[in-house]
Amino acid sequence: MKKIKQISICLLLLVSISSIGQVMTSGVVKYKMTSDNEQMAMMGDIIMTNYFDNENVAVEVDMMGGMVLTKIYKKVNDPKSTKMTMDAMGNKYEITGIDEKASKGVDMADLDNIATVTFDKTATKEIAGFKCYKATVTYNDEKTGEFYITDAIKMMSSTKESKLKGFPLEMKITTPDAVLELKATEVFKVVSKDAFIIPEGFEKVTMEEFQEKMGG
Repeated sequence: MKKIKQISICLLLLVSISSIGQVMTSGVVKYKMTSDNEQMAMMGDIIMTNYFDNENVAVEVDMMGGMVLTKIYKKVNDPKSTKMTMDAMGNKYEITGIDEKASKGVDMADLDNIATVTFDKTATKEIAGFKCYKATVTYNDEKTGEFYITDAIKMMSSTKESKLKGFPLEMKITTPDAVLELKATEVFKVVSKDAFIIPEGFEKVTMEEFQEKMGG
């Protein structure tokens, strides 16, 4: 259970979806996630779903066929509103007091940390019905990224303007520890307001209390 908790939170902090633009400004984007990390591979198929409208962002990670669901919620213009929930095999927690680092987890791909971006509009592919072009990213740390982005989707964000323009529908993020790949499988132009509301039945705990309950 401890490993599951660590992987779930790591995914949300590492892969959040960015503020990156007729344009779709609300909807749902569902990704399939794969990695060469052995522990993540043991979790089976990992599905990440991004919900967004003009006021809200929510990112959900589904592991082990729905047995473990982790989700971050945030108001676009209020980073302090960030909340996280985890439903791990029926143990439901709402984690309060999420710090600034975690709140950035819903602003995809560590945008504030990007050093350079090179766009190649001749390298194109169609993903989930959208024409995308390639963007190669370097970060100020040891990560690199290869993205296929579309200008037909725009998600609101409170972060400063990023060097990465467009919305990523395919991502390959390489870190010293793992290679993480996501590819959009479905895009929906309608999002329910319920996607931004925490359901009933979750026990409110601090991050410290949550870590104790999940084995430290």
